[in-house]
Amino acid sequence: MLIDTTLLVNNSWIIKGLLDGSMKRYGSVIRWAAGTENAGQIIRHLVEAPGVTDKVISGAKVIGEGVNYYKLLGIEQSLSSVMGLSQIAAGASVLNLGVSILGFAYMGYKLHQIQKQLGHLQQSMEEGFDRIEASLYRIEGGIQEGFRQVGASLNRVEQRLDIISGQLGYLFLLVEDNRKQQQSLAKAISHLHQAMLIKEIAALNAELDDRKRFPNESSRESLKVASRVRLFLANQALQATPELDAELMLNTDISIQGCAVATATEAQLLLEIGQHQEARELLAVEVPKFQQVAQRWGNELISDENPYLSTTYRFNHPRFQEYITPQRVERIIEISPSDRILSPEDIRSKKIHIDVEFEMSHSSQWDEAWLHRQIAIAEYLDTLSELSARLDGLQSFAALCESRNVSSSRDLLPGSNAATGLYVLPPND
Repeated sequence: MLIDTTLLVNNSWIIKGLLDGSMKRYGSVIRWAAGTENAGQIIRHLVEAPGVTDKVISGAKVIGEGVNYYKLLGIEQSLSSVMGLSQIAAGASVLNLGVSILGFAYMGYKLHQIQKQLGHLQQSMEEGFDRIEASLYRIEGGIQEGFRQVGASLNRVEQRLDIISGQLGYLFLLVEDNRKQQQSLAKAISHLHQAMLIKEIAALNAELDDRKRFPNESSRESLKVASRVRLFLANQALQATPELDAELMLNTDISIQGCAVATATEAQLLLEIGQHQEARELLAVEVPKFQQVAQRWGNELISDENPYLSTTYRFNHPRFQEYITPQRVERIIEISPSDRILSPEDIRSKKIHIDVEFEMSHSSQWDEAWLHRQIAIAEYLDTLSELSARLDGLQSFAALCESRNVSSSRDLLPGSNAATGLYVLPPND
């Protein structure tokens, strides 16, 4: 490691900035917040010690894998909140929060989790269910089979989101109380297992497993597989026409998550062997393409037949406060161009119109099914936004590697003897 790094939890200056709002986490970097003198500039890169991945894969058990992962990084509840991690979309977990030497092993593990999730999801859809229940059992972030009836009330947001925030959990909310849609989705998952989509995911997963077992072997074959999978899945994601449809969203979600992993894998392999310019050129093409997909889905799913509700700011209304955190709303705004350009006065005006709409309209319009669809939309878009941000952070890390002229990205990352946790790395001079 050629650059001094410190554990985030030991950097009081960064923590103070996150607490007072002058700094913001965006993907895998800390930036100066909007409204500050150097707004948008990178302050620190986030990188992980190898021990984090080792412990995640070995199966350390805490309440939900997401909580476990962030605790291993040394991020407790108070810090998690100011970093915008208290309600992070589970789908975004296919990429590490920070760059890591063992990133390949972690991403391979997460791809395997997606495949397991599909199995749990298919069985639940085939057996059928009536409503979402607060006491659903979970297996490694997946939702266990065998649930039927529920209470109308779910407890607080963390418990609700533990239920629906599996990597594909939002699908339960979209087909709730519709047995025909559940059966249709079960068939779609069955077909998905046979499709090229899953075969490509499996090929990438196998290559990542091989990379984990033989880290000192040539990267050529791994690069070929990652490139092929990236091109195929990116094409699938770009071809999809955004629509609030469970089957379409499932297929696109698998494509998007797989594409993110393939892109990150290819870029990190290039950085590892010192081909920093090639990594930057790759990310300069793929990150905007990924952001374009995210914005297309954001525009479609945020849209509403009521023009006053066609904004991300509808999720700020009190009826969502137990389901959707302000940090999640902020992340979704990042992939909503129409919301990002609003002035403070425009935002206040929109919020007033939203309040009036909810107060004046018949309550039957905003029933439980509508509410659950909105929660599912927020979960889905949060995945897209956070993955976009983490890929953007990797692009910045590639620029750092090139500017430092290191022979390998490993020279900038905490070594195998580093204490487990999340580290902060100085940016370009």
